[in-house]
Formats: sequence, C-alpha cells, structure tokens
Amino acid sequence: MLGLVNAHQAFPGRILNRASEVEQSYDYVVIGGGLSGLVVANRLSENPETTVLIIEAGGFTENEVWITIPLLSSANVPALGNGPKGTKYDWNMTGIPQLELGNRSIQTPAGKVIGGGTVLNGMVFNRGSKADYDRWVALGNPGWDFENLLPYFKKAENFTPPDPKAEEEGWDIEYNPAYHGEHGHVQSSFAPYVWPSTSELKGNYINSMKELHVPIIEDAMGGNAAGAYWFTQSVNPKNETRSTAQGFYDPSRPNLHLLIGNRVTRIIIDTGKAKGVEFSAKENAARSTVQVLKEVVLSAGTLHTPQLLQLSGIGDKTHLSSLGIETIVDLPGVGSNYHDHILLYTGQIGNNQTWISEQLALYESKKEGPYTTLGGNFFAFLPVGTFSNKTALLSAAVAQSKSQYLSSNTPATVRAGYETQFALLQKDITSSSTAYLEFIFDDTAILPALHQPFSRGTVSINSTSPFDSPVIDPRYLSNPLDLALFVAGFEYARAIRKTNAMQTINVIETYPGASVTTNQQIEEFVRAGVDTEHHHAGTASMLPQELGGVVDPELRVYGVEGLRIVDASIVPMLPAAHLQATLYGIAEKAADLIKTSYSR
Repeated sequence: MLGLVNAHQAFPGRILNRASEVEQSYDYVVIGGGLSGLVVANRLSENPETTVLIIEAGGFTENEVWITIPLLSSANVPALGNGPKGTKYDWNMTGIPQLELGNRSIQTPAGKVIGGGTVLNGMVFNRGSKADYDRWVALGNPGWDFENLLPYFKKAENFTPPDPKAEEEGWDIEYNPAYHGEHGHVQSSFAPYVWPSTSELKGNYINSMKELHVPIIEDAMGGNAAGAYWFTQSVNPKNETRSTAQGFYDPSRPNLHLLIGNRVTRIIIDTGKAKGVEFSAKENAARSTVQVLKEVVLSAGTLHTPQLLQLSGIGDKTHLSSLGIETIVDLPGVGSNYHDHILLYTGQIGNNQTWISEQLALYESKKEGPYTTLGGNFFAFLPVGTFSNKTALLSAAVAQSKSQYLSSNTPATVRAGYETQFALLQKDITSSSTAYLEFIFDDTAILPALHQPFSRGTVSINSTSPFDSPVIDPRYLSNPLDLALFVAGFEYARAIRKTNAMQTINVIETYPGASVTTNQQIEEFVRAGVDTEHHHAGTASMLPQELGGVVDPELRVYGVEGLRIVDASIVPMLPAAHLQATLYGIAEKAADLIKTSYSR
C-alpha cells in the first residue's frame, strides 16, 4: 500500500510518448483514446487517489482547417473533399468485397487520433427514439432504457440554445431545456446559418414534410424522434469549430496519464483476471507491459475491440484454435452481430463554385454563413408506414425464417440472439415510434439512410499480429429486407422532390436521373451506390451469453474478472440516430457503473 501511495504522490501528470515514461502500475488502464475512452478516463480520474492510464495509437490533431471548419470537416458536400477521413487520423481500413454490392469493397473510417470518431464524424448530435433504447432492456439489459440513459446523455452535453435571431427570421427552432445538459464537455448547438432549402421563409424541405403529413418534432432529444426536426451539431458556437471528445481530456490531473503513438497488442489475463496490458509503438519494436490494479477498460472501437479480444484468447474457440491462439474464454459472440447504418446519395442540383468561395471568405472573416454548418439543418427519421407499405414489408419479414440470411457458419448462440433481434425488428415495422430510414436533406441532395438493418456481419482476425487490420465483413444487404427498404426510400426521395414545396424552387433530380425507373434499375442503383455512415456497432454485444453476448449489463466481459468494454461494440441494436450522442451517454453510465462497483 505504501508503494501505491508513493506512486500517487510522484505522478507527473503529462502526455507520454515512450514506454519508459509509463508507471509500473495503474488502477485503471483504458485502451483507446477515442470518445468512450476519454469520457471514462475523465470520470474515473475525478478522484485524485485513482490512477488512470490511457493508451492511444494515434496522437493529437494539428487543428487543420479540414478538421475544424464544420462544412469542410463533415465531408457532406462532395465538392469540398472528404475532411479527415482517409488521412493520418483514420485507420484507413476497408471491408472485404461485398457480394450484394457487386463485389464492391467499402471503406470503414475509424479514428486513429485522440478523440477517435468525434474527429472524423459528420458532427450530427442527436438521439434515437425512446423505443430504440427500450429494446436493449427487452434483450436482457435492465437499466439501459431511455429513461435511465437520459441523465447520462445530458451529463455529457453542453447545450447552447438557438440564437434569438433565429426566431426573428422565422426559423421556428424549438427546444425543451429538460432534455439537454449544460455542464458537459461536448458542445451541442444549432447552426447559425440556415440553408435556403430548409428555411421556413422559402418553404422547401420543412414544408415538403408538412405536405407529406410528417410530424415536425419540437425537440427530438426527449425520446420522440420519429419525424422531421431541426438537429443540433457538435460545434462550439463560440468559434464555430468542431467539438470533439478531446474536451474530456484534462492534462492538469497528475493522476491521469495519456500514452500516445502506442498500440495495445494483448490483454494479459492470469487465472481468469485481467492483470495487465501489453503494448508497443511498432510491429518490430520491443513490447512493454503495465500492470492493472483494478480494471482494464477496453475502448478500442467496434472494429478493433473484437480483434484485441481474439488476440488475447477471448472469442470463438474453433476460430482461435485455427490460428494457434490458446482459448482463455470461449465467447462465440466476439466479432459477431456487426451492423452499421448505410446511406445512398441521390443528387438534385449542382454546386456554385463562386458562391462557395464567397461563403468560405465569410466564414474566415466573421464565422458566419454555410461553413458553420454540416451541409444541412433539418432531416427526417421515418417509420416504415410513412415512406412505404408497412403491410407488404411485414409480410415479407414474416415469410422469412428468422435467421435464414445469416452466414451459414454463425454460432448457435449468436443465431439465437439474432432471432430475438429479428423478432423486435419485425414487430416494429408497424410501429409509428420507431424510425427505419433517415432522410438527409441539403441543397444538392437527398440521402436515404438505413437505420434498422436486418443484415448482420462480422469482424475477425486472420493473423496473430495486432498490427494487421482485422477482416471486416459487413454483409451489407445480405437480408433482402434491407434492399426493399432502400428501394422504398429511393422512391420516397422522389416523392419529396415532387411536392409543391420543392417544386416552387424547381428541384430536378440529376443523379441517377429520369432513366432509372423500374424496380430492377433502382435495386441496381442501390447496390452500386450505398456507402457507410461509419456507425459501426455490435461486435461485443451487451446480451445474455446464451444469446451470443460478450458483456453483461455492467459491461463486464463474461468469464474474465477486471475487464470491461465501453465503446460502440457493446450496442446490441443500433438506435435510429447518428451514434456519437448515444455513445457519450453510454460512456458516462459506464463510468458510474465502474465507480459503484468499487464503492460497495
């Protein structure tokens, strides 16, 4: 005990670059300096007597304009580039060729940087419907319903109400302060600029939704999120720049260390307990270890968390044995239940390059104009009955054997878990409170996006080197129900364009254009065009073990003491929402679960 006290007193509280600077032991080691890892580390280190080490493979950004300026960074306007995706801040991984996409391989962006995905994402800050989270309880996870999560959603958030000029200019942006937090470390705000196609004064998208009898929701952050609404973005309204999870890193705490430029290669497990972590700066460099006195918190993300578990001997025994890895815990669910939100671009007008240059100058001089936004202000999350024939889709779902479109080598427990999920997905086809498709609106496009996918994929290793990328097989559109939903979404995008509200500005579809009309042509367009929203989830699902689960409702890995997972991999079923706001809440709740377990 004396040694531990002395270690606390000697903590320098700095960013570390080399293994030699790492202390011999810490109370907690957090693997991954992304969204979840930074939140958990922040909350655990609030107690000055608790020592925490974060290990992150990447480093800090250099505040490049294509990261800080919202419109450039969001990558939502193709003419302005891809933002940070595909740069040194991205792991730059690609999935294997997808049979249902004509053997296309889809890039799978994931943050290799302090802040993780919050540096790469599109900065949309919204939550799903109450029903989305309540399903987690139905899957065997008490305490994970919307009501119990809402305080944690709010805890992470620092909300700024819309500028008073919004009301003066007729934008009619409403919010309920009961659904928002004011003291968190991630900023959420409404864009100070409203795109012409969104504005109430010009009609267009808002009025097109009214014309199609879509409810306009006052504040979708309160659990009623099936409809159309103004959304908040993770942008700091003081300087109109991206707000990331870096706001949760506090370098002034002497009990909090951050090791950058190093990759965890293995979790050290002895007699059923996580005792330490092995790490290295490079594949051929020496490997170092650090001891863990309480817990390892694995926050490497949906793509790397299952890889690290498998390398550490936790996963499907048959697969691990084929690679010569000794099985410590036989958990077939590791790497299974991968699912993602995917979208489809349909274009309608061209870009005005002169106008774009003028607006960038306006942003640089006054922090005003469209560059303060993500490319839009308003979107819709719609139940099946709003955009399609719900009876026909339900009949198609009922006609399926619940797991017939899973991979043939799916383990029995994973298959059982999916069948439980399928039953929920099937039931909610007729629900008016569960959104299945998102419709993203901007001046140049309407993008339908699938938010309740029936398809499931895998993430696995085919190498014992932690420096090789995992094998990512999303199995996009492997269940034909997903294709049917996209076809319906494509046709609904056309219905939006045909509304009187949109025709007042003479909107014309330019991509794919009028030549695509038959169901077969639309299906071919979907297969050729769908892409990821990089909302990867599910590969270490919070489910009962007999349903293919990897963690219990307290996020503890089955069969291992002192090891928890806190990232998107634990999400058993994605909510109909962009993912970051949900993950902030998960991480806040996880920190409390960890603290509580050591205060009993």
